[in-house]
Formats: sequence, C-alpha cells, structure tokens
Amino acid sequence: MPEMLSAQTLLISGLLGLSTVLNIIVPVSGSAIVTPLLAMLVDPYRAIGIASFFFFLSAIPRIFFFRKSIQWQEIRTLLLPSGIAAFFGALALVVVPVRWLLIIILLFSLYFLLKKLHIIPQTKKPSRFLDYVVGLFSGFLQGTGLAGSDLRNQYLYAQDLNIAEVHGTTALIGGTNFFVATVVRLYTNQLVLPDITPLLYLFPIIIIATWLGRKILFKLPKKVSDGIVIGIMTIVVLTFAYAVFLK
Repeated sequence: MPEMLSAQTLLISGLLGLSTVLNIIVPVSGSAIVTPLLAMLVDPYRAIGIASFFFFLSAIPRIFFFRKSIQWQEIRTLLLPSGIAAFFGALALVVVPVRWLLIIILLFSLYFLLKKLHIIPQTKKPSRFLDYVVGLFSGFLQGTGLAGSDLRNQYLYAQDLNIAEVHGTTALIGGTNFFVATVVRLYTNQLVLPDITPLLYLFPIIIIATWLGRKILFKLPKKVSDGIVIGIMTIVVLTFAYAVFLK
C-alpha cells in the first residue's frame, strides 16, 4: 500500500467512497467491490487483509448512524458464534473447496429468499440451530475474506428486517468479525501496520459517504425499499447460481 502512486490512491479513495454510498442504498457484498479494487494495487492476499480493515472502519460510522435500528435480539444470537468463527477463519487457509462453499451459500440464500417472498411460511420462532449455523458460517467466511455478509444479510431480511435494521445489526456483527480478523492477521504477519495505516486517511470520506447514503435511504418509500431488498436477494441467488453451475 505505501508504494501506491498518488493518482491511484486518489482514484481508489474516490471509488471506495462511492461504493460506501451505494452500499448503504443497495446493500451488496462489499467484498465484491472493495477487494477487487484493492487487488489492482497489491497482491490478492494483502488485498483481502486490507479490505478486512477497511470493512472494520466502515462499520464504525454505520453503527453510529444506524444505532437506533440495531436489532439487539439478533446481536445476542449471532455475535458470539460469528466472532469466534471469524477468529478461526482468519487463522485458517481455506481447505474446503470453493465450489462447496458456493453451493452452501446458494442453498441458504435461496431458502431465505423463498421465506422473504412467503413461499416458505414464516415460523413464529426461528430455529435456534439455524441462528447459530448462520452466525458461525458467516463469521468464518468473513474471517477468511469471503462474502459472509451476504449470508447473514439474507438471513436478517428473511426475518422481515428492513434495510436500516440490517445495516445497524450487521455492521455491529461484521465490524467485530473484521476487527478480530485484522488483529489475527497482524499477529500472524499476514499483514503489517504500513499495509493498513493509509486507510485511516480515508476514514473522514467513509463517515461522509455513510451519512450521505443514510439520508438517501431514509427518503425511499417502503415499497421501493422492500423492492430493493427482494431485488438484492434475487441477484445474490442468481450470482451464486451462476458461480456454481456456469462459471
């Protein structure tokens, strides 16, 4: 990161700020945008580690701006197993074949989409076992640098949470996961401090972008917001289906 050209730094900073705004309005996996951008400048392994720290920084203003929308019952269920799994995910090389992971995420995402569309009936009391599985698996994926937020967000949308509630809730859980993963990577020398300190200069941009995205989000009518949620969930399912069967 220190060797980046200033023009590249400005370009990537602007794109990261723009992606932060868009991700508030239309929450898609940050790893699908941020990690490839960083991989343009550094090797993929460092890009994953640097992206984890960027996501941790991004979570801080989201927690603040969406603090009133945090669903604490979901935090109590998901936070601990997710954080523990993120620790082991950051330590581990991914030994499970990527295709298997994609299939698991696809099946979960399809299940949650069908629940959101009420094709699968909503249960009055969600399965505690499913809660823990989602917490563990999404945390492990985030620890390894993969898109664990997709799985967790699909689960939260299936519980009929709106976009603001998902932002506040998943920011607290994901921010914890990324903090744990960053500490592990620094301790195990997967990252060094000079890799991530330049991102601190982006923090004011992240704050402003999050505030702007929140203002736009709260002006959206509920029907539009619900349509965005279903659209996102459908795109996630189609994306993983493509990755599993066609790519």
